[in-house]
Amino acid sequence: MRKFYLLCLLLLCMVTAQAQNRALNGRVVDASNSQPLIGVSVSVKGTQAGTATDINGKFTLNVPSGQAVTLVAKYIGYADQEVAYTPTDQDITIKLPARANDLDEVVVVGYGTIKRRDLTGSVASVKASDIVKTPTHNALEAIEGRASGVDITRSSGNAGSGVNIQIRGTRSIPSYTLNPNNPNAANYPLYVIDGVQTLNASTINNLNPNDIESIDVLQDAASTAIYGSQGANGVVIVTTKKGISGKPKISYNGYYGFNGFTQFPQPRQGEDYLNLRREAYRGTTGSYQPDNVVFNNPGELAAIQAGQFVNWVDLATRNGQQQSHTVSVRGGSDATKAFFSAGYFNEQGQLRNNDYTRYTLRYNIDHKLSSWFKAGITGQLAYSKTNDRRDPLSTALTATPLGVPYNADGSINLYPIAGNTIFTSPLTDERPGASINELLSTEINTTAYTELTPIKGLTYRMNFGSILSNSRRGEFYDQYSLTQNNAKYPLARVTNSNSRYYNWDNIITYNRQFAKHNATVTVLSSYVHSDGEDVLAQGISQTLNAQNFYGLAGTQTTSRTIADPYSRYDLLAYAGRFNYSYDGRYLLQGTLRFDGASRLAPGHKWDSFPSVSAGWVASQESFLKNVSTITNLKFRASYGVTGNSGLPVYGTQSLLTAIPMGFGDTPANAYTFNGTIVAEGLGWEKSHELDLGIDFGVLKNRITGTVDFYNTKTTGLLYPRSLPQSTGQSLVYQNIASTSNQGINITLTSINIQSKSFTWSTTATFSHNREKILSLVDGRNIIDASVPEERSLFIGSPVQSFYTYKKAGIWQLNENPSAVMLGNTPFKYGDIKVQDLNGDNIIDATNDRTVIGHAQPQWYGGLQNTFRYKNIDLNIYVLARYGQTIKAEFVGRYNPSGTTNGPANFNYWTPENPTNDFPQPRTGSSLATIYPTTYPSLYYIDGSFIKIKNLSLGYTFPKSITDKFKIGTLRAYATASNIFTFTRNKLLRDYDPERGGAESAPISRQLVFGVNLDL
Repeated sequence: MRKFYLLCLLLLCMVTAQAQNRALNGRVVDASNSQPLIGVSVSVKGTQAGTATDINGKFTLNVPSGQAVTLVAKYIGYADQEVAYTPTDQDITIKLPARANDLDEVVVVGYGTIKRRDLTGSVASVKASDIVKTPTHNALEAIEGRASGVDITRSSGNAGSGVNIQIRGTRSIPSYTLNPNNPNAANYPLYVIDGVQTLNASTINNLNPNDIESIDVLQDAASTAIYGSQGANGVVIVTTKKGISGKPKISYNGYYGFNGFTQFPQPRQGEDYLNLRREAYRGTTGSYQPDNVVFNNPGELAAIQAGQFVNWVDLATRNGQQQSHTVSVRGGSDATKAFFSAGYFNEQGQLRNNDYTRYTLRYNIDHKLSSWFKAGITGQLAYSKTNDRRDPLSTALTATPLGVPYNADGSINLYPIAGNTIFTSPLTDERPGASINELLSTEINTTAYTELTPIKGLTYRMNFGSILSNSRRGEFYDQYSLTQNNAKYPLARVTNSNSRYYNWDNIITYNRQFAKHNATVTVLSSYVHSDGEDVLAQGISQTLNAQNFYGLAGTQTTSRTIADPYSRYDLLAYAGRFNYSYDGRYLLQGTLRFDGASRLAPGHKWDSFPSVSAGWVASQESFLKNVSTITNLKFRASYGVTGNSGLPVYGTQSLLTAIPMGFGDTPANAYTFNGTIVAEGLGWEKSHELDLGIDFGVLKNRITGTVDFYNTKTTGLLYPRSLPQSTGQSLVYQNIASTSNQGINITLTSINIQSKSFTWSTTATFSHNREKILSLVDGRNIIDASVPEERSLFIGSPVQSFYTYKKAGIWQLNENPSAVMLGNTPFKYGDIKVQDLNGDNIIDATNDRTVIGHAQPQWYGGLQNTFRYKNIDLNIYVLARYGQTIKAEFVGRYNPSGTTNGPANFNYWTPENPTNDFPQPRTGSSLATIYPTTYPSLYYIDGSFIKIKNLSLGYTFPKSITDKFKIGTLRAYATASNIFTFTRNKLLRDYDPERGGAESAPISRQLVFGVNLDL
């Protein structure tokens, strides 16, 4: 009986205890985008009660009834949150802000991962929440300015265009001769996508940004040396999203909007244009002339009298559209995890007949077969269609602003000025079928891996990746198109390209931890193979224009051209790495890699690339552990060597070229060398880099930062040297130069305000790089014979420097221009005034040209401010570049004669208007003929700017609404891009200098409206 009473008493106590508790439900989301966080640890402060969030970020905890409680939420990569709740609170939401430089954050490095606390190299990381803030098809554009030391600009404003990227300056000399379409390719970084290495930037362009989990950029030699010659210019590691355990999560991310509203100089109109023409005759003859003398081209005067003025720039541009839609599924079990996504992106450019469409399918599957064996496969299929065209803006800007642009039926009027068949409409390519440039591309990217762990601490992993791509470009231009208007016959061309890329890695890793010591050894082999072929066929004077590029058999027989080039290269490498940590305070890493490259000369194909780095976590020392203001303080130092084979695939071989000949009536082929001869002893470009870094966090990581100082010296730079004609050849590649890059990279993040309802955080990046050429082959500068202004090399200056006369203004009436000679001709009032550097009163190319600027900015940076008030979030991102010089091509569109048009905001000199901007109008054919020699001094101007790159306003619907529709999370937002640009030079007030000065395809503004939905 006594046992029965004791049992009843125990049950009563349990019921009483249960009655004193209540269930508290809630969810945990990312503070920046309200996305649910899976696996967050949520506990009741001061107790043992705790749980973890599920796939929807939800949790349930038993807490004491009638009592206030404090919940503690912890998650890797996010700041810990302690939130107090009253006894009546229910269905709560905890918002975790991302925490920069979190010590337990996992960073992807070469052939592995490492916790940030153990990192000894310089690595910049950007997470998924930041990548998707910019509405773009290219993930690299989304991280522009967000990673210090990584200089990114959009390559053009064309639909589907990519980016230009450089990490810590220019090291190699651009190859304008042998790679004119991409001369700066030798300075591009290596891309590693889910373990597969590639130097092809189009592979990144094919990735859907919504599929990316993180992007890690390896910058210093200690981090990149494990990739040897592949990583000479930095490494961009992209990790895509993987599956997770639990109930499948279905997500939709999409937006639709507009692009256009483009900043581009407006042409002169009406009296403004007419006055320029009149001033040109006055500048030449000394007096104004009658209009029938000034406007003497056929039909001009009649069009003026009829008021037929046209703004060709407005007619040639439009406001395009942009949309993106991605559906993904993420889920799995403890054994099998999977991620699937399907994406669609479409962009209609600012020019008609310019658009880009891309479809993507991605699958990432991981399966654990046993406790010691797992395997997986990741892959993507990308298909894209690009309609391109010759940019008409230069023609539209300079075209005579007169005539009737359209016929009565709305079609393009080919000759808009009546009676003038010389002036063709700038809109000629908009005629149906007049100009076609269609590119169809398919890329299959697949990586499979197996991973074995036969004993504790020992892992073997095999990765095999392949990238298979093919494309077809079809082109047709009729005899009146912008491309063929001078030739006056149609041109048709088809190019088919196929390429195959394979990457096979075998990696063995052993980790051993004993007492306070932790050591990891990694050894690996890596093999890369790439080959591809193109087949090109073209002809002119096609029988039927309607056949466009499909009717090559109907082209003129003697004009047909067929080419089928092939290329291949291989790279084999062996590497080892040792990591050691003592007590989490003292860190050491050493790396050694051996590379063999097929494209280099015999006897120089193999080389080694070592590195060493160390770290000291000072904040773990006893004398700092009790300093409450210092949360983290780490010092890093590294030194390493990387290499670059940096030349075309067959750059060390003398190739033969066939020349058609004949003996009487018998045709025969002769052969000659292709102009490039073998350079014996051609070796690697090598970069030696020292990096000193500091990572810190203060005030419980309310303020965190990273500072890196680096010094890189690159030797053996490859350059195609010109040969005398007597050799019968034109070029030879040689290792002729050395360069230096010194700089500082800074990243700072602060949580300025953090409360239950309102948070404000700021992230700032700053990068400064000082680049210069240290030596050239014979100690003398190299003045390029073809384009001396842009391709010359100067000791003590950056690689990409501008060399010409330095503009000092315009010769004014109170000066004595005739005292200074340009050759044998004295200057006149209103002429371009340039500096006489040697003071001999003679302007000549030998003594008076100088380096007037550099393409690289003195510094660049970004500033991100994120505000959140309850369910409303606001993100403002500002981008700046300072100290860069650009070649503003549209400046050269100033025509002093007025026979062609130009920008309306250019202020030219007259006796009554003594400006120092542009010279006096005078009759002639162009700026170059009227002001020979000195006119390039107008082109090169300060391209410094600051702009609001992105502004995004979002609203996350409350749980009370989403639960009614059985939705996990729902956020709606609006984002504007490239909104306002503020330039230092007034000539750029109608132009976005991020484009780099090119007048074709300027950068456009965007406004999109989007939705993030999780079911």
